[in-house]
Amino acid sequence: MCFAKVLSDDMKKLKARMHQAVERMCDKMQNAELGRGQVMSSLAELEDDFKEGYLETVAANYEEQHPELTPLLEKERDGLRCRGNRSPVPDVEDPATEEPGESFCDEVMRWFQAMLQRLQTWWHGVLAWVKEKVVALVHAVQALWKQFQSFCCSLSELFMSSFQSYGAPRRGKEELTPQKCSEPHSSK
Repeated sequence: MCFAKVLSDDMKKLKARMHQAVERMCDKMQNAELGRGQVMSSLAELEDDFKEGYLETVAANYEEQHPELTPLLEKERDGLRCRGNRSPVPDVEDPATEEPGESFCDEVMRWFQAMLQRLQTWWHGVLAWVKEKVVALVHAVQALWKQFQSFCCSLSELFMSSFQSYGAPRRGKEELTPQKCSEPHSSK
């Protein structure tokens, strides 16, 4: 239940931040006669603000859930930022193209929609990157677990052979094999 509350609070903060960023951009557009370059610059700032807000929300949520991993997250956050700063995919509409008879407001709306498409593409890329990192981490942990199981099995065999060399009876114990070592044991 705590996780849902934290996520909800973080999402509320992100939503408020995004609304404020949009309001700032709209205020800029109302307070001055903006040309194409200034509008594009304002949209780029808005896009960067959205990306940074997303990254901060993800990091804050994760750091609250797993504070012991905070030092490791800094490197990963930098990786996410680098991923976010890559150029958008070419299939996103180029906002510099002009539609015949299009009003300035329609043009700005088209640019805004192109920015939203870039953000969506960026998030798909970030999600793919995170999935790739998680899969790599799972494989690394599984490999370590197998090594640990092998070590424990070897150690068990060593102890059993040592006890047998001292003449200790086996007491009906079945032979220990690597397969048996990897099976989970239940405590009775």
